[in-house]
Amino acid sequence: MGSNSGLYRIIFWHRWKARSQAILTVLKSLEADFFCLQEVDEYETFYKNNMASLGYSSIYIQRSGKKRDGCGIFYKQDNAELVIEEKIDYNDSVATLDDEKTSSSDDGDKLLVGGNKEETKSGSEKESPEDCGDPNDPRVRLKRDCVGIMAAFRRKNPTFHYVIIANTHIYWDPEWADVKIAQVKYLLSRLAEFKMLVAKKFDCSPSLIVAGDFNSTPGDQG
Repeated sequence: MGSNSGLYRIIFWHRWKARSQAILTVLKSLEADFFCLQEVDEYETFYKNNMASLGYSSIYIQRSGKKRDGCGIFYKQDNAELVIEEKIDYNDSVATLDDEKTSSSDDGDKLLVGGNKEETKSGSEKESPEDCGDPNDPRVRLKRDCVGIMAAFRRKNPTFHYVIIANTHIYWDPEWADVKIAQVKYLLSRLAEFKMLVAKKFDCSPSLIVAGDFNSTPGDQG
């Protein structure tokens, strides 16, 4: 068991070493002012310093719970200045629920209806302690450990225009479309507040760019 585990780590390391260099080569070739990356699980050990060597500063949020990956925004420090940032933990949206059952409204019914977790949960993600409980309880159902990050930048060009960039990773399960909708709703609410804050603080009309892994395709129901 020990030797097999060690062999797996060696194989994984070699695969990551080759893949990481390929990723860095692609990012370097694009020469973009901004990059929004999701499922970043080697931020401190790889992305942060290697991207800095290419002229990019960065901000990052790791997923809540025990998961290692997260979302990062990388920006060319010669072309943009970070002026303010906020991190989004979708688990915080649970605290916004009313004490009364939200299923009393039609929208609440749509939000909370879902099959048994054991029937609907599939894919490569394994069950974690956070998944335990009644899946029809919104305080259990909405706690998916997903995150996002948003930031305002001042462009370093003659216009000195302000731009807001948001990056997020929405819950994966196609059977839990209501959770995806709830997360996006929370994201848009936070973005609206953030845009007002930036506009007032810097007396500007910022542009807005939203990027992410939305785990959705055209025609998804929800």
